[in-house]
Amino acid sequence: MFKTFPEFSKLTLDDKAEYEALIKSFPPIADFSFATMMSWWNPLNSLGISLLNDNLVIPYWIPGDDTYSGLSLVGTNKVDESICTIFDYLRARGDPPVLVNVPELVIHNVQYPELFNFKEERPSFDYILPTSKYFPLENVNGFRRAKIRKQLHQLAGVPVEVRPLHLSSLEDRDFLLAAADKWWNKNLSSIGSVERESMETCIREADKLGISNICLFVDGKLQGFCLFQYPSSDKEYVIINHIKATHKKRLSFELMAHLFAEYFTERGIEYVNINSDVGILRLRMFMLTLGPTNFFRKYRIEPA
Repeated sequence: MFKTFPEFSKLTLDDKAEYEALIKSFPPIADFSFATMMSWWNPLNSLGISLLNDNLVIPYWIPGDDTYSGLSLVGTNKVDESICTIFDYLRARGDPPVLVNVPELVIHNVQYPELFNFKEERPSFDYILPTSKYFPLENVNGFRRAKIRKQLHQLAGVPVEVRPLHLSSLEDRDFLLAAADKWWNKNLSSIGSVERESMETCIREADKLGISNICLFVDGKLQGFCLFQYPSSDKEYVIINHIKATHKKRLSFELMAHLFAEYFTERGIEYVNINSDVGILRLRMFMLTLGPTNFFRKYRIEPA
């Protein structure tokens, strides 16, 4: 049992079942999924969570990024009271009364919105992409469809395989880690460094985190991979934690997206949560070109 706010319990890999029982009725939002919490929001292995009126209180923090760091609330029970309780706690500590990264489901359950100011945190929005946009090929828009067909033509007669590795195997884990290491840009930003550490955690602790994978092999050589999770709350979704690919011109992202969409579609997946753009403009522009049809929105809450 997790501690009651303002006390916090350290979240560990052994807490997966108990934690997921608390979020099973909520949309498949990346940030408070167990795998993302333990890999992305746990940089110093000290992440703690708390319960308040049967809601989760989550401290979000990334080293070097204070803009979107702070406490968040996830839940639908006594929301106004819970927000005010957290504000009082923060004031008593000498901190500004503010909540960050609050999912839209919380906002919808506020009874007295005039008490608060709500501001969208655009960099934290989850992008929702239907698999039907990339499979079957006839559904892909004209430019991308032509690009995929050209690449498939160039690969005619070359074995192309999409399959998972067995990350319970040390050999397969080391193989994937070595491939990812070769593909990383050596000049990483602070966010990039956190992303890299998160990816390594997802690979090393895949079984305990509930991380699945698919890999693209062309002529027997690994060309790209995707680390993802099946959320227990909605069987039509997957949440993408990381995607990585070789920079060779032989492989386009469009082709990889098409082949991965086929893999997901065959398993009954209709939507892919491709996560957020974390405020990186070029990443936002790229993710928008993919054609998301919805977002899981996040908000910053302050007193009115």
